[in-house]
Amino acid sequence: MRDLKKGTIYAIISALCFGIMPIFAIKAYSFGMSVYTLLVLRFSISSLLFFIFLIWKKTTFKIGKKDFKLLFLLGGVLFTLLSVLHFESLKYLTSSMAVLLLFSFPIFVSIFSFFIYKEKLKIQSIIALLFTFISMIFLLGVSFQGINMKGVALALLAAIVYALYMILGKKVTDNNSPVVTSTYVTLFAALGVILIGLIRNELHWNFTSNAWIYVFCIVVISTIIGEITLFKSLQILNSTNVSMISMVEPIFTSIFGLLFLQEVMQPLQLLGGLFILIGLTFLIYFQNKI
Repeated sequence: MRDLKKGTIYAIISALCFGIMPIFAIKAYSFGMSVYTLLVLRFSISSLLFFIFLIWKKTTFKIGKKDFKLLFLLGGVLFTLLSVLHFESLKYLTSSMAVLLLFSFPIFVSIFSFFIYKEKLKIQSIIALLFTFISMIFLLGVSFQGINMKGVALALLAAIVYALYMILGKKVTDNNSPVVTSTYVTLFAALGVILIGLIRNELHWNFTSNAWIYVFCIVVISTIIGEITLFKSLQILNSTNVSMISMVEPIFTSIFGLLFLQEVMQPLQLLGGLFILIGLTFLIYFQNKI
């Protein structure tokens, strides 16, 4: 039970860090920064700071060939694909719909974990998971009118990639510390985003200096702290539980949007947020009840 609480705290901190990232990103965009430029700076600076930290602490960052391949797959492929697919889905869907579909990933995590790790999902947990997902519709104020199926496909692919990222992340943290894992994930993600940005010619550097404030906020809060606490939670809990707890992230995003962007929350959205917390409480309870 102590490990469950510790792992839950790490997962919530990670969700909090990732939840505020859209606010920082919107602020950076307002100063002329493009999506791919922001992603390149985010991952490149984060990776550099991770390596400096490891050298300063005299911690070895040597990894075996097997772990190198896994970390390349985790960062260079999955993390890169997740970022690109999610941002591409935003071209065809409202942000609330894109987030809703992205956060269907715990369902895929549960399915994949059942076949890969034989993690059983109790019927009560399935009901609580569906209850939580439906509650997100109210929280995000989603409208299903005129929905674009290409956007839906992109968002669901992002959710599947996110699920694979969680599952592979669990495997990688069995052999490496969260800091070393985060170092290589951000390094390979930077290389992946740079490559795609160059191919698409979407790396632009004509932004104002004020954007750097939000870049460093994303680097320190939403990447360094967010990634380390995510991988720490995966060291303690199984990938199914971590993915479930991560569903509080949209609640944090909504709260930060209210505080910093003056986005108004309707009563149904507040009720949806409350129901998500109730649903997650039951999810963790049923999933860990002996």
